[in-house]
Amino acid sequence: MKGLKLDAPRGEYQLVDDLPEPSPGPNQLLVKPIYGSINPVDELMRNSGLLIVSWPWTPCCDVAGTVVKVGDNVTKFKAGDQVFGCQGLGFPGSGGAAEYCLFREDLALRKPEDVPLAAAASIGVGSETAAMGVWVGLNIQLPDPQNLPATSDEWVFILGGGGNVGAYAVQLAKLSGYKVIASVSSRSVQSAIAAGADETVDYKDSVDSQIAKIKAVTKGGLHRIFDATSFNKPIVEKLLESTKDEPGQKYFTTVNNWDDFSDLPGSPQVHLISLGPVAREDAEHAELNASVSKAVVVIEQLLALGKLIVNEYVVADDTGFEAFTAGTKLQSTKAAKKVVVKFQSE
Repeated sequence: MKGLKLDAPRGEYQLVDDLPEPSPGPNQLLVKPIYGSINPVDELMRNSGLLIVSWPWTPCCDVAGTVVKVGDNVTKFKAGDQVFGCQGLGFPGSGGAAEYCLFREDLALRKPEDVPLAAAASIGVGSETAAMGVWVGLNIQLPDPQNLPATSDEWVFILGGGGNVGAYAVQLAKLSGYKVIASVSSRSVQSAIAAGADETVDYKDSVDSQIAKIKAVTKGGLHRIFDATSFNKPIVEKLLESTKDEPGQKYFTTVNNWDDFSDLPGSPQVHLISLGPVAREDAEHAELNASVSKAVVVIEQLLALGKLIVNEYVVADDTGFEAFTAGTKLQSTKAAKKVVVKFQSE
């Protein structure tokens, strides 16, 4: 089949027509990706080889497309259905920048009729990463999309609330019954408020100024912190130090899974988000797959009910699998918007 491949770290993608076509297992879907979106992990993998199980490797772990064939045990989907999400990364059959890729049935989301296919391709990694942070890392109960909880006096502080993951985290925390204060740039204040943030702080202000506002706003009701950018350990440490004597268990979650957070003030429960091994068929990652599987059910329903709003995205002008490279360059200039590439026609 046609698609992109990379033979070794730090190489350049090659467009080829002899990639092996994957075959769905009993609980898998064979999907024709129509759109795919760019994620930071793609360049991380290309430059380092991290998360890549075998070579050659095909990029793009965030797609939307049409089900072509289903495994013998699949009951939720059939050929012709449109699905989206993070199908996995780094292992054979997972690459989205090709004519076909594989999805686990329990990790695929059904596209709502009123969500464009291009928009669907922008949702998976961002919303699922946010879900692992909010519902797992911050120990917040998954909401019933049909009967959302009332807003409590408990607060969640989200660093990077203007980014793709952070904006979904704002929405999910709010939909789960929490008040939200988000750290954003001045240009992202209105979008954070539109996503549901009750208050914002400017991340360019001094750390002391930010913490003073956070404490004044939350009035002792802040027990949960989500760093959606991975660059905020200093302010997290200082904020936790300033609140360590306040009663209640604290929770901290972050997409930074390389720094040491074992000695944070106040002894919060720490959860390091790592979506990278999702969809891998081994016992080591069964817990992650189970958590994501539960989350995608709720995300799918929230989208269908119009309660979860798609973040801003932009569709690249270039098309085809080879446009993935141009899309990666475009993403570097569109930091606040997800870049989506059209790979092939429906």
